[in-house]
Amino acid sequence: MIYPKGHEFEYKMLRPSQLKVDPTYQRMIDVKRVEKIAKEFDGDIFNEPKVSYRDGVYWIFDGQQSTAAWRKLHNNEDTPLLCKVFRGMTWLDECDAFIAQNGLAKVPTTNDKLRAAFNSNDPNVVDMVEKSNLCGYTVDFVVSKTPTRIVATSALARAYNLLGGDAFLDMMTAVRDAWYGDIDAVSVQILTGMATFYKAYWGNFDNEALVSKLRVIKPAQIIRDGKQFTYRKNTYAQEICKYYNVKRRANRLDEAKLS
Repeated sequence: MIYPKGHEFEYKMLRPSQLKVDPTYQRMIDVKRVEKIAKEFDGDIFNEPKVSYRDGVYWIFDGQQSTAAWRKLHNNEDTPLLCKVFRGMTWLDECDAFIAQNGLAKVPTTNDKLRAAFNSNDPNVVDMVEKSNLCGYTVDFVVSKTPTRIVATSALARAYNLLGGDAFLDMMTAVRDAWYGDIDAVSVQILTGMATFYKAYWGNFDNEALVSKLRVIKPAQIIRDGKQFTYRKNTYAQEICKYYNVKRRANRLDEAKLS
């Protein structure tokens, strides 16, 4: 049989021990999801794992959780299960298929997709990561908060896509210079607010003055203040703009641009 992109496939019985996972694009096992699939197992809707036979190895690109649930259902014995095996796929094809998977399978998170895109050398994602690294921040798509690791990768990617590389680097430099080491500085709220602020005003404000004003106010305060006005459009960007304008008699920014 032929896959729409031209890849041949066949259905084949394979043992779970024969199936391998490529961690460069696959997500971690979700133990709770595995337990749920096993507990509520229904053979009529169970999705057979999708597997790429590449370099003599069977690589799962869709169905890692289902395979783990199958093993749990069979008391961790190496009981064969039906798999949909594709031939001729490259590693990049597998990444693309993983990113695009949908339907009854658990849709990959944005973090999963960005990690896969980074490992497949997507130029925009690679540039986003490199520019963040230049500013001293780690973007490794590991969901474990530290003051200098960016876990809010969805917000980071939106900022990069909104601003482009040059303005994004300026924004991340300002975040570093104002708040480096403060875990709230790389939260969804602050990254979103800063990106919106830079989109509205980049090239029309003094970067040094912005950093100077932000340095004396903690990101947590901006978040607290912004949450009081969630009915406003661009509430966190408005808070950042408000602090920039404090005591400025000339060259004040027009806060109405964020309304």
